[in-house]
Amino acid sequence: MRIGPHLLKNNLVVAPMAGVTDRPFRQLCKRLGAGMAVSEMVTSNSLLYGSAKTRR
Repeated sequence: MRIGPHLLKNNLVVAPMAGVTDRPFRQLCKRLGAGMAVSEMVTSNSLLYGSAKTRR
């Protein structure tokens, strides 16, 4: 599977999920065979209003 210039080893992609896909989770998914694991989903409203939890 190819996404732009990036060639993935397979078509298994971990979707962005708020509050779930932290770094250890993504590393585990890659180790178990995911072709791509993306960072955690961040909502723009939290960034606009300066939520402390979002900044962490």
